[in-house]
Amino acid sequence: IDMTRVKERTHYLAKQIRDVIEPVTIRRNRLDLMENPHYRQEVKELSRVEDPKEWFFELTEEQSRFYDRVINEYFALPEQGGRFKGAIYKPFIYERGRTIDEFEADLTKEENFQFQQQFNLYDFMRRLLVKRFESSFGAFERSLNNFKDITTTVLEFIQKTGRYILDRILLERIYEKDIDEIEEHLKEYAERVKKNEYPKHHKVYEIEKFKRKKEFLSDIESDLKLFDHILKELRTLKLIDNDPKVECLVRNIKKVLTQKPSPGEPKRKVVVFSEYIDTVKYLTPILEKEFNSRVLVVSGNLTKSRVTEIYRNFDASLPKEKQDDRYDILLTTDRISEGFNLNRAGMVVNYDIPWNPVRVIQRVGRINRISKKVFESLYIVNFFPTEK
Repeated sequence: IDMTRVKERTHYLAKQIRDVIEPVTIRRNRLDLMENPHYRQEVKELSRVEDPKEWFFELTEEQSRFYDRVINEYFALPEQGGRFKGAIYKPFIYERGRTIDEFEADLTKEENFQFQQQFNLYDFMRRLLVKRFESSFGAFERSLNNFKDITTTVLEFIQKTGRYILDRILLERIYEKDIDEIEEHLKEYAERVKKNEYPKHHKVYEIEKFKRKKEFLSDIESDLKLFDHILKELRTLKLIDNDPKVECLVRNIKKVLTQKPSPGEPKRKVVVFSEYIDTVKYLTPILEKEFNSRVLVVSGNLTKSRVTEIYRNFDASLPKEKQDDRYDILLTTDRISEGFNLNRAGMVVNYDIPWNPVRVIQRVGRINRISKKVFESLYIVNFFPTEK
């Protein structure tokens, strides 16, 4: 991965976007208010958000090649030669016996809707695996095992009954659910199929009627082989046992926590965000061991006691007598990316970047509070892979 080219391309695209929206946009952010005499004094009382920092985690040559294969070969788009077939998410194509390029010409409105729904589901699953991979090797391994189990269950059901059941609820609500909920829904669906319990809203496909029956079955088997192959590579390359991204996280947080505070400022705490519960669970035992359990973890539902702990350890607006200092690190999903004051932390670490860019703004907003200025400068961190 040539990071110089990535940066150049990113800056170019950002400029193109700015050039389009600037003439028609009225901005009212803090930079604009600095130029307004009525608000200038208030803005001076706010922290300065520094340009994002980059923490590079080093991959060996073999690991780097694997990283590229996952993104550019295994789960690339079909037209780019991607090996992931995702046949169980788009049976309509195999039933009709056409390629994707041949479809749109003569479909009815209902057929086109059905085709688009299924292709969107396939594409969502493909991108989900890539995002899991970019989040953490631990979450990626878990997702691969889940996808393998689901695909195996579907294949066994087809071989046993000659039918395939597609859950229409998943098709209709895929963009309404959190990503963790999607994967959980798929696991529950696979369990129901095992018990011959069909979803209320389902579509039954008779495999014998498929014009591309052999290809449908061989593509399902191809995905199973692909999952096994990638899982074997993960083990061989020791990306779980010696995770370079985790090592980079631990090393850099230790530097932050051991730095001498600036005059008049308290110790700088750190908030680590991930989009995925599996990544938070994967990181939890590692960080608790490395930082002597001074890590507060939010991975599921927020209990009243957990909310109290968050406020007492990370909210600077609380009276001093109600504040605690039991935790230096808050490891959390985006469940608390809205509505919490976390301004005793002076750094947000994006362990992964959310699909929705608004989430990134919300994450930073947890430490960049108008209510009370704690630090002169606030820091945002993003991760990037690089080869040793």
